[in-house]
Amino acid sequence: MIWKSPSPIRLAQALSFLSDAIWLLFGIYTLTQMAGRYPAQSMTVWIVGILMLGNCAAMLLCGVGLATQQKIFYYLALAVLVINIVLTVTDEFGILDLITGLIDIALLGLLIATRRRYLSPPEPGLQW
Repeated sequence: MIWKSPSPIRLAQALSFLSDAIWLLFGIYTLTQMAGRYPAQSMTVWIVGILMLGNCAAMLLCGVGLATQQKIFYYLALAVLVINIVLTVTDEFGILDLITGLIDIALLGLLIATRRRYLSPPEPGLQW
């Protein structure tokens, strides 16, 4: 759980959940509002919206999984973050892109700085 994890892990989870919330809201907005505004491009809007919700699910999985301090969730989080950062700077760039990009860069830096927590075997007697 988030409240039983060490501080850097709680911070990583909080950043992950913040980014996740933004993607969730933007994905829902895209599917509910944009599809009606651009009927000629409705298939494209649906694909983009579903991809946003897929990204949201991946970020949620990473955020929850980081508390376990398992290598698989660490590497998954790194992969999702790198993909998000690359896609953020190679697509149209707006305020939401800036916000999520900064959150993702901060989270990536935090994960790299605290990598030993995820890559080292757990200390004996600690229960996560």
